Amino acid sequence: MRFLLIIIFVACCSSCATWDHSVDNTKEFCKSVWGSSTKALEQARDRAITKTYDKPYWDCVKGALRVVNSQGWIIFKKQESQGYMVVMGITGCVNTTEVGIFFVKSSEGQTRIEISSLSTNAKRKVAKGLFHGLDALFGLPAS
Repeated sequence: MRFLLIIIFVACCSSCATWDHSVDNTKEFCKSVWGSSTKALEQARDRAITKTYDKPYWDCVKGALRVVNSQGWIIFKKQESQGYMVVMGITGCVNTTEVGIFFVKSSEGQTRIEISSLSTNAKRKVAKGLFHGLDALFGLPAS
């Protein structure tokens, strides 16, 4: 274990010392080793399931947190100010399957929510549960 930590430390330090790499690449490398990188989920956003609500950004974020907690999903990581959270523990999927929930402020009073994952099944389950929960929370007819 100690040897592994030394290797990781040396890799991070050597990456920092190289002029060819930016600080962001070094951070992303360390996040990947640590297991908290969201890069794969961000890249999968082009295949995301989306829905736009006529609600302000923070109402959607707070509503999503309520729905996530009521569904019993585990919040693995969240950066509300950067517009995302990562959930796991989706019923019927491997416990460590990550699903990204991204919030995009479309305009004043409109927010687009994007659900992305490398697992199509997990993505669909989260989208169905989250959008149904938000619809009920916001008093909208079920879609």
